[in-house]
Amino acid sequence: MRIISGKYKRIKLCTPKNLSTRPSTDRFRETVMGILEGGKFGYPLKSKIIIDIFAGTGALGIEAASRGDPSKVIFIESDNIANKIIQSNIKILNTKNIFYTINEDVRNINDWKFEPSELVFLDPPYFSKLGIAALSKLDELDALSPGAIIIYETSVKEFAPKINSFELLLSKKISKSLINIFKYLPSFK
Repeated sequence: MRIISGKYKRIKLCTPKNLSTRPSTDRFRETVMGILEGGKFGYPLKSKIIIDIFAGTGALGIEAASRGDPSKVIFIESDNIANKIIQSNIKILNTKNIFYTINEDVRNINDWKFEPSELVFLDPPYFSKLGIAALSKLDELDALSPGAIIIYETSVKEFAPKINSFELLLSKKISKSLINIFKYLPSFK
């Protein structure tokens, strides 16, 4: 797996062997980044804070950082082996310290120590409710900026989830995956 475009272009990333993660394919990442760069949803790749949940290898967050100029990219991954792979991939980049890892189930985070995010990548296990729980937790923690764009990957055999405070803007099939793009519209607390 490699970074497709931007300042880290062609850098090869570590990939898991015999791990329960589903690394994003080059085609999937290229399609997602093309949508984000297209302007239809603003320019979320210009976000200063990016969150990559169920991050696996960290490829989505790293690709977004390669094409943008974030001040922080926060990877949230509960699997210890996947977390080590993310840390290895961060080292490969040999760049300023903008990358942070949280080795925790997002549902167990009780305090958000970062600024609110404008862009979130969410790639939970297919056919689970973990993505909905993760977004609800980010909402609870005030970890999202109003209008934040959420890229939520599901199986094409799943329906786009309905989530309070999140408006579905687009669903697009890519091979066996479905990209669901949401906009965060917080209710008044």
